[in-house]
Amino acid sequence: MAGEDFFQEIAMTRHPVGESDREVLPRRKVSGPFEKGMGFPYDKAVFMQDQSFEERTKEYYACLERMRREYRPFMENHLGYEDHTVKKQEIKNFEFRYLKPHEVFSERNGNDTDWEKVVIPDYRGPAKEKGKWRGYYRTSFGSPDFSQKERVILRFQCVDYIAVVYVNGNYVGSHEGLFAPFEFDVTDYLREENELYVECRNDIPTLGVGDVLDGDKLYAATGPGWDDSEVGWHHCPAGAGLFGRVTLERRPVLYVSDIFVRPDIDSEYSEIRIGVENYGEEIAGDLTLSVRALPKNYTGEEIGSLSAQVKAVGIGKNEYRYRIRLTGYRLWEPEHPWLYGAIVELRRGDELISARVGTFGMKKFVSDENADPKGAFYLNNHPYILRGANEMGHLQQCVMRGDFDQLVDDILIAKMCNMNYYRVTQRPVQEEIYDYFDMLGIFHQCDLPLFGFLRRNQFAQAVKQTVEMEHLIRSHVSSVMVTFINEPMCLRRTNDPNDKYSRRYELKGHRHLLRDELEAFFSAARKAIYTENPDRVIKNVEGDYDAPTKEGMPDFHCYTMWYSNHGEPIGRLLAGYLPPIKSGWMTGCGEYGAEGLDNRAVMEKYYPKEWLAKREDGSWFPDRIIGAQTHSVQGDWYQEQENLDDWIRESQIHQANATRLMTDAYRRRADIINHTAIHLLIDAWPAGWMKTLTDCDRVPKRAYFAYQDALVPVRVHLWCDRNYVYAGETVPVEAWLLNDTGEEREFLIQAAVKVNGKVTEYYQKKASVKAAYSECAGVIPANVPMVDEISAVRVDACILDPDGSVVNAEAYEFLAYPTLAKAGTEADALLCIGEKAFEYGKALGFACYVASGYEKGVRGTVLVSDYGEEDRAWLEKLTDAGLSAVLLLPKEAGFETEAAGIHLKVKKCPDVFFAASKEAYRNYHFNMLYNSNAGYIDFISTTSIESEEEGEVLVYSYQKSGFNGSEGRKPRLPFVKRFAKGTASVTAISLETDGRVGVNPNLDSFLRDCLTGRIG
Repeated sequence: MAGEDFFQEIAMTRHPVGESDREVLPRRKVSGPFEKGMGFPYDKAVFMQDQSFEERTKEYYACLERMRREYRPFMENHLGYEDHTVKKQEIKNFEFRYLKPHEVFSERNGNDTDWEKVVIPDYRGPAKEKGKWRGYYRTSFGSPDFSQKERVILRFQCVDYIAVVYVNGNYVGSHEGLFAPFEFDVTDYLREENELYVECRNDIPTLGVGDVLDGDKLYAATGPGWDDSEVGWHHCPAGAGLFGRVTLERRPVLYVSDIFVRPDIDSEYSEIRIGVENYGEEIAGDLTLSVRALPKNYTGEEIGSLSAQVKAVGIGKNEYRYRIRLTGYRLWEPEHPWLYGAIVELRRGDELISARVGTFGMKKFVSDENADPKGAFYLNNHPYILRGANEMGHLQQCVMRGDFDQLVDDILIAKMCNMNYYRVTQRPVQEEIYDYFDMLGIFHQCDLPLFGFLRRNQFAQAVKQTVEMEHLIRSHVSSVMVTFINEPMCLRRTNDPNDKYSRRYELKGHRHLLRDELEAFFSAARKAIYTENPDRVIKNVEGDYDAPTKEGMPDFHCYTMWYSNHGEPIGRLLAGYLPPIKSGWMTGCGEYGAEGLDNRAVMEKYYPKEWLAKREDGSWFPDRIIGAQTHSVQGDWYQEQENLDDWIRESQIHQANATRLMTDAYRRRADIINHTAIHLLIDAWPAGWMKTLTDCDRVPKRAYFAYQDALVPVRVHLWCDRNYVYAGETVPVEAWLLNDTGEEREFLIQAAVKVNGKVTEYYQKKASVKAAYSECAGVIPANVPMVDEISAVRVDACILDPDGSVVNAEAYEFLAYPTLAKAGTEADALLCIGEKAFEYGKALGFACYVASGYEKGVRGTVLVSDYGEEDRAWLEKLTDAGLSAVLLLPKEAGFETEAAGIHLKVKKCPDVFFAASKEAYRNYHFNMLYNSNAGYIDFISTTSIESEEEGEVLVYSYQKSGFNGSEGRKPRLPFVKRFAKGTASVTAISLETDGRVGVNPNLDSFLRDCLTGRIG
């Protein structure tokens, strides 16, 4: 739609249909019913204890302190070895100035007032000028003392995006890419006092700005951001700068540059690769490489060693490979991240020439592509599932600020939430982050910085950066998987000129790789990674909107409870259906979630005052928050609010609900989904990307605890598609066993049904669940007793180990309504026009009559579902006689009719699961209704009412006008509108009724009250 948020537009890209090798998976079958238990004492069973948000928040901080103590030993270094062969000097103080467009840099240009003093790391815009700019960093440094056996190396940890480096006016080298370390031998350019200039060039990303404008920068939509509320907080702008360390290093001419241990836990031997750099001009020989492998974060014995003769070290880079026998080690696992140090020494005789310590862990992580389905994960030969979150800048900011205590906390906050991995989204990051992942025991997925497209002329550059990415992460035990592109956009022709595929092809097909060419890049990148690390698990695409990729596992993104119906409508997702995926494969969902506004303390602490200013009428809306999506998207999910605190509360409640429902749905499909990552966990900046579960001050939102509970590794889980039921019904509540551990488990399930707090039934069953799997243990038949008023029904369940200890507990709640009573006497007739009207009237408990049999003096209401000429004539006659009417409008977009003197038109609107309403009607709960025809929760409406006549809108949705495209209260799309007709009324309804009437007592109550006139 016009004005759509760019990321919302990407999310709403439809999956192409009719593709080969893709399948729509049906919902899973469930087991039979539980049998009634023997009446075990309910008060002695350990069922779920409800806690308030405030209580959970207090517990959050106490748990974080416990985690700090628990994992502190894993960050210790017991090696006791220091390398004295290399001396490092960090260069932090620089000056910076931008170059004007087309300016050719010269030291004579400008003056000293043009230069800004900066301390490295430095990351900055501008981005408003489409992100393309040039600037210079300059500094001076003294020459270090070095001997003829040493060289001086200028090393950059990372520069975004292109760096051109000059020392004392001499060009020493350049580098393209935003994440990889690079270095230059500057020995021959040094003086007693030296000047360093670094030209920093930024470009427009390949993803582009708008429809046409794109550049050559391999950048996706994630960076560290910078402190600017207009642009820099929001990550996606492609900033640039020297945001990694700059060091001057004195190294031996023969230098141990790299250590990579490839663990093999299935044998007593592992491979070790040792890089040696020869900075000299001659081949060196008669050397010895020795290796000792020792525990690093605990005290223990050596686990292996070797000594090898090196006959020749060629000029430049060399890599030596050996098999090393390793025994007596401890496996690296997230709960116990045991680490080892490989101490490598290069000697000539007794002379130590160079030394290096490499850290590694003993771990095996594989994707089994011979399984059925293919792609099942195994950790240390046990089935495994990855559960995590996306990361967009907060970890990088910790490193840039030197705040490693916060870096530790950010990893522990993830582990506290029962996460076992971070998807470090859309770019590699500084190596310190991977170091702490290793020490603290959390896996990570690393993404090449590509989003949407790859420019044809950047094919080779992308392969080069793939190699750099793998080389950066390969020695880190926490690294498990890489991917090459986020959400590739379709570049293909279709027969429809208005189709997004054809439109994108016409705009970008001449500049970017088409999908078949992109597959060729994937193949090249896979082979490039193989040369660096044959063990790497590779997933070509994150969030594949043009599936399926030819090699490896698929992945989908699904924001169906934010960008409505994205991927799969929430009702079908909850019922167990998934978007079409690659046939015969496991899959992942790498992004899902919903926005929850920042906590008030963050808003007041950081936000510009104008963002929080009230309007003249005292109201406040989130439309003033730059980058927020709540104002444009909220209307599909919850009621519009009027003030700051209500907006925060309701947005966070919806976020928590979406987090719980979607995570549970994915866990129920552990038969096919082997990794999930919510978007996101922690915000790097205020209002940065408010789908996060904690704000930038690491204060949790409600969704954090919803996610924490949903990710408990071993759970009993209750699910039912019914939220509203009638007294006397037997409600089938599914009892699932969710097991994310690597071991098969057996349990005793105990359950109880409570009505208004009183236990009415007990159930009990023994069941088992395979490792890294989910299984429906059975259906608890919750028999709802006859009640005289709306009552709360709660099903409690807990699981016990064979020894009787309680493992987990959960509750499921729904509302029970009294059974339908007759609406009245013959004098209160329901006069029906149309078969549907007659059918629904009877289902609602009315005495129904065909309207054409109307006799003068009969009172009641007219219910209409047909709009033929004769039908409208009868309607006119009845309403003229003073009878009120309820019109069930057809669900045909474009349908128009003149009914009871009112011109009505049915208009297509977004398919929604929630409808807003006037305050007096909110107890009818227009939300997540069950469709008995489909067998799952379904849309509440797909059409709205358009009429020029004045009337009162009772139930409605909100008109979307685009990302930050409207201000204040949004226009309403009526679903129920009432018009005055003399002393009576005409109520037009576009709510979905097929399969809903008769099984949703809340909807039935609303319709009955409309028909009896009891509605206010």
